Amino acid sequence: MLRIIKAEFLKLKRFHILLVGLIGMALPAILSVFTQAVATPEVTTQNFDFSALFNSTLWNSATVFMPVIFTLIGGYLINREYTDNTLKNILPVPVSFQLLLFGKLLAMGILSVLFGFYCYVITLIVGLLSGILGLSITVLFTGLLQMLGISIFTYIAVLPIIAFTSRKPGIFMGGVIVSFLFGYSAMFIKNVTMRSLYPILSGLTVMRFDTRTFMNTSEPGNLTLSMLSLAVMLLLTIVIVILTNPMQSAYKSKKHKIADIFLRQGQKGR
Repeated sequence: MLRIIKAEFLKLKRFHILLVGLIGMALPAILSVFTQAVATPEVTTQNFDFSALFNSTLWNSATVFMPVIFTLIGGYLINREYTDNTLKNILPVPVSFQLLLFGKLLAMGILSVLFGFYCYVITLIVGLLSGILGLSITVLFTGLLQMLGISIFTYIAVLPIIAFTSRKPGIFMGGVIVSFLFGYSAMFIKNVTMRSLYPILSGLTVMRFDTRTFMNTSEPGNLTLSMLSLAVMLLLTIVIVILTNPMQSAYKSKKHKIADIFLRQGQKGR
């Protein structure tokens, strides 16, 4: 497993998709400062200090950027095995597709945490450059823990989507769209029970994140339900990976290609 994870990180250095992730994870903090600057006085956050900046960045990351970026890069890493036609070389060695897939998902999980740390550093830089006040040891430590925590919980929330779109080549972009809608829809859930059960918001509940500023809700979510929701996401991912059969996908893809070739030959003969 360690070799698979190490191999994935070696491959990542060659892929431009990593740059897309770095750009994307810089946007939540920039968007937070920009929104505060252009908002009308009625909706601006009073005393927008570093603590408020971290909270706003966490919210933007969890509901928009992290679900999209994690699904995009995770799906891309898996889809490359289909498009580069390397799966046929991997499967004959003593590594099952399920083990390979678990290794890729774990590698993406580690990368998600690194993205969370990167987002934390960018938030600090953006805050300092913007002249925002209120930076202290407590804010620094709390912001780091919350940023790493939300990156892990958001990744768990979208794991089933990444795993499901790995079943067939070329459908991971559909998963990106689903993840975007999955995260964006979280903004409209007000009910306490639904907020506790909705996977994107479950991580925020586990971290006891105050959603009053962003959702106009004062009652905290249920911790037990939120942990149960995240556990279900992990269990669902394991089931999807175990039931995934790459040979059927490859066979169907090959079959479609052969059919296309015959169709073109028939057209040429007319």
